[in-house]
Amino acid sequence: MFVPVKDKLDKLVALTTDEQEKLSYFKSITPLMISNCHKAHQTIPGYDKCKPEVEAFKWFDGINIPVHGYIDLKGDNLIIEDKCKMPRRGIVKKDGTRSWFPGKLPVDKPFPYNLLQVDFYWSVFQVPVYLCYVNDVEFKVFHAGNCDELKPENIKKRIPRIIQRAKVRQNLMKISNDPNVLKDYIQPDFTHMFWNNDADESYLQNAKKFWGY
Repeated sequence: MFVPVKDKLDKLVALTTDEQEKLSYFKSITPLMISNCHKAHQTIPGYDKCKPEVEAFKWFDGINIPVHGYIDLKGDNLIIEDKCKMPRRGIVKKDGTRSWFPGKLPVDKPFPYNLLQVDFYWSVFQVPVYLCYVNDVEFKVFHAGNCDELKPENIKKRIPRIIQRAKVRQNLMKISNDPNVLKDYIQPDFTHMFWNNDADESYLQNAKKFWGY
């Protein structure tokens, strides 16, 4: 059953003043992000015949369970993956206010961690990939015609990386499924952007505390 985005947002609860401010701003820019996402899709031939949330499912040699994920939009001969870049807040000004800045879009090629995701989708269906980046101001669409990284011959070269990551995770799970045990087998890189969450500024600190930093 389809639930309008506005209805989903209205059900979210912000417990602190800081969270309320963030939620209010995110609600205000959601229509802009949806509009830009639609504009991005309109530049892609065949987007209007795509279906949402199509499962990609594949067994790789040496991996005991299948790898799977859900493609944002899938047509007979194309894959569309959307990446919404959320805004970030500036530092607190002298008057106590903070400005908002649009999420940064990649300049000339997709971010590596997004390539890993669409590489897997391509490995399943082997059809052209369109990777859309969107914020509340603009959009950018990468595809094989304007991005060497999304050409089939280059995607094929990166497939072993997917298998290697899966093997590492598989081997870790053979050790234990207890996070407190596994943390001693993983060296965290807190400089990685995944640890920086503007929506929850305690995220990084909690992670460091978990590892004992």
